[in-house]
Amino acid sequence: MDYSERKKVIKSRRRELIRITTTFLFVVTVMIFIMTVIGNFYRKQSILILKQNVQRAAVECYSVEGIYPPDVEYLEDHYSFTYNNEKYYIYYETFASNVMPTVEVYERK
Repeated sequence: MDYSERKKVIKSRRRELIRITTTFLFVVTVMIFIMTVIGNFYRKQSILILKQNVQRAAVECYSVEGIYPPDVEYLEDHYSFTYNNEKYYIYYETFASNVMPTVEVYERK
């Protein structure tokens, strides 16, 4: 094998290595993007489910006692409602004991 043939072989191997590296980086980038999208989806779903659970517990309290609970702590004490208060903040505002409270859930940073 002479010098020019060796040069062609080296050049083709280099191109193949670049192609493989580029493909690998593209696949890794796509996987990271997909994992981020899925993570955001599950984070939003967790917040929505927690909000629905607070509302369900409040309605249960209303159906049993005839009033909506004054705060989330009341639900925790009397209706076995639990949540990760280090991860989530629940905004719970009551207007009157016979009006469904406003419930918003936020993820703590």
